[in-house]
Amino acid sequence: MRKRILHNNSSFVLVASDFTEHSKTDRYLDVFLSMFGNSGIVFNEVHIIDDRITRGKALQYIEKADIAWIAGGDTLKQIAYLKEYNLIPALQSREGITIGMSAGSINMAKRVVLAKDIDDNVIELSIYDGIGLVDINIEPHLDSASEDYMRDIYEASQYSAIYGIYDNTFIKITNIYGTYFKYKNISE
Repeated sequence: MRKRILHNNSSFVLVASDFTEHSKTDRYLDVFLSMFGNSGIVFNEVHIIDDRITRGKALQYIEKADIAWIAGGDTLKQIAYLKEYNLIPALQSREGITIGMSAGSINMAKRVVLAKDIDDNVIELSIYDGIGLVDINIEPHLDSASEDYMRDIYEASQYSAIYGIYDNTFIKITNIYGTYFKYKNISE
């Protein structure tokens, strides 16, 4: 199926979560390219968006990319960089496949409802405008969530339904969903 959607000689752009952590971003890029390569998908052009490039170049890379991968990491830091670089309109209007991983998947929502998570630098429940690519809120990494964190997710679900997923799973937004758990605690 992947080969029907993707083709060799495509262009790929990785949008970092922390624009200053170059070695970590480079390491993850190698992992992602290896995963695609193992599936027989090779990219003609590969770019990273972080503070090593100008805002203008970042916009060009997003507009041109067949695949944009919005990385995982610090969720609040990532959305701040996306806003600082004015990348959200380009991500919203681009053609092609957009993949959000972990923090990237959270930030893809129109209205992000982010549960408190001290371990991930989210000191309190946060609600903010996200990238606006999907109408759902995703909470990844349920397999490692503590009971306290699950209570925080449940509390956050008062403001929006939250789709929880385990590591190595996904939600494909084309009217087909992968395995997920929906938390909804909205007073009506």
